[in-house]
Amino acid sequence: MAEAATTNVGARIDASVAALYKRVSEHAASFDVAISPEELAELAVRNDMGADELAALDATFAYLADKYHDQTIETLLRLSRLPQKAPKTFGGFDFDRIRGRDAAKLRKLPALSNLYARKNLAFIGPCGVGKTHLAQAYGRECCLNGYKTYYLKATELRDKLKKACDSGSTSRIATTLVKPSCLIVDEVGRCTFDKACTDLFFDIVDRRYEKECPNTMIMTSNTPTNNWDEFFTGDDTLLCTLDRLFDRGSVFIMKGASFRGADLEVFSVESSPMAIKVNK
Repeated sequence: MAEAATTNVGARIDASVAALYKRVSEHAASFDVAISPEELAELAVRNDMGADELAALDATFAYLADKYHDQTIETLLRLSRLPQKAPKTFGGFDFDRIRGRDAAKLRKLPALSNLYARKNLAFIGPCGVGKTHLAQAYGRECCLNGYKTYYLKATELRDKLKKACDSGSTSRIATTLVKPSCLIVDEVGRCTFDKACTDLFFDIVDRRYEKECPNTMIMTSNTPTNNWDEFFTGDDTLLCTLDRLFDRGSVFIMKGASFRGADLEVFSVESSPMAIKVNK
């Protein structure tokens, strides 16, 4: 009996140490350091490391992993071009004001299902209903989950593509815009793309369409998607590529009153007639 109890205790200790080695190995992997549990065990034996030393090693690697994670998120947010001052978040969006048959689907956006399913997103509606807020919040959530995001307005995209076409650097700009897991193009319809820019844009759409890893394009516009061909210049064959944008996609048609002006204060004041001084 005593021998069996000792064996059980020993097994629990061995399992606990093995779990610690595995945990340290996972912490190291999170900041791109490859060290297996077996290597850690050999290191512990060579350096005569006991339980206290192993616990200290575990705490150190956990700290470094957290620090690396925080630095990675900070870098992703900085490079995303998302506004960092008063950032748009899902927590800051008033979902309680959203009504309609599909309101529940809008509330599920923070799960990033479109990203993982490689489905594009579009928010269509009038000014002030929260399209840009939701797009930026989605991009920020992607960053917080370790995914690269890139945000730009349609006019900025047009200018970047035109500059690349004029300078012969189309390959570089295409790679730049294909690489992010989440690419956000805000305010589609504010400008028109010429044929060269349209060709390059749809090359980017095609290449993103073929990506196997989690990725999504997010677009906002005041104009329904079936009228977007007005903003791109090309023949019918080329413009059919628009279908690729939402072949795997979700389009939210947003209606209702503007969110803007909720904190607006209006004051009424009146000036009094000027008193006339009479000289005596």
